[in-house]
Amino acid sequence: MSVGTADFQKALNTAWSNSALNAVFKALWPDPTAEQYVVLHDQEATPGQPRPYCVIDTLSPSVATRMSGGVDSNYEVRDILLTLNIFAEKKAGESRSVKELAAYLAEEVMKVFGGHPTVKPTAVIALDNGGVLPLLYQTDYGTRINDDIWQWTITYLARTDVPVMS
Repeated sequence: MSVGTADFQKALNTAWSNSALNAVFKALWPDPTAEQYVVLHDQEATPGQPRPYCVIDTLSPSVATRMSGGVDSNYEVRDILLTLNIFAEKKAGESRSVKELAAYLAEEVMKVFGGHPTVKPTAVIALDNGGVLPLLYQTDYGTRINDDIWQWTITYLARTDVPVMS
């Protein structure tokens, strides 16, 4: 897969899988060995998904600029707004509140993708065609869904430099 946003989403999934985030999230599942579920979802989780999990949402990219690399090569710099939504719930025996748990998971994600105040991001997001600058952290915030569930949202701006034929 190497077309625009699809290539970026594939690269983002690979970066997530290459990090320790799956293990961090699954350690908080009621059954950490439940292999029929995944931690990272595109747009919405599957029915029955144990919490915590993360949902990725990307907006349509906007072209920031175009340039030529010569007679037969053209490039576009595209900006993609990326939102990671973490959904957490209270786990039996957990001393942290559900809000603290959601914030902890957001902190772990920011250590990987950026935005953490003291840890340099470790994610490598590599496109099949073109490149991605380090993600630009925008904001993060928590939202109470109900007494037992919190959502923590982290927003990034992804800037890609991709070849295009014209």
